[in-house]
Amino acid sequence: MKQLVTICLFVLASISLKAQTGSIEMSTGGFSFIPAFTSKEPNIIINASTNPKRRLTGAMMYMMRVQSMTPTTVALFTRYRFIDKKFKATAGIHIPAFQMTEDYKVTSFFGRELTLSYPVSSKWNVGSFILNGNARNTDFKVTLVSGNTNYHHQKWNFLTQGYYLTVGDLTGMAETISYDIDKHFQAKAFGNITLTDGQVIGTVSIKYTL
Repeated sequence: MKQLVTICLFVLASISLKAQTGSIEMSTGGFSFIPAFTSKEPNIIINASTNPKRRLTGAMMYMMRVQSMTPTTVALFTRYRFIDKKFKATAGIHIPAFQMTEDYKVTSFFGRELTLSYPVSSKWNVGSFILNGNARNTDFKVTLVSGNTNYHHQKWNFLTQGYYLTVGDLTGMAETISYDIDKHFQAKAFGNITLTDGQVIGTVSIKYTL
């Protein structure tokens, strides 16, 4: 299994060398497209992608536990913006995503996503995100349906999400607040509550963008 991890890291390094945007983030937790699945242990999160202004993009995410320095998530994405006007619609696939335990037990996940967004004004944006996927080596299947609002004012940004998750029949709310310290550094705070079972997750982080 360690050979698989080595191959993934080689692929990620190759993508990173060709990337046109990138960031590294130190967080008291992790990151997940499904807010209720966000890790509560400290992680380093590395992202890189090709030019986000193009219709077809490629991206990668590498997440690593701070304590043991072992991988948490390795994910490769490709996305295509098939509507690119004021209203935007983007379809993507995860090809695939790997979740890893500290002893390198790997679960692979193949996902399909749809992102919709519309700017209501210069400060407000509304949208939705749908993720459907299944694990390749287990019977795990999941569908996430979420709606969101995004408010941006000067250096502040507020992303509010409401979502429904088929796993556990969960409904939840998540909030991400970010503040641009300068053109490279950003401070972030994330909070999630699943209304169904009352689970609360909170993280803070510092992000550096190249």
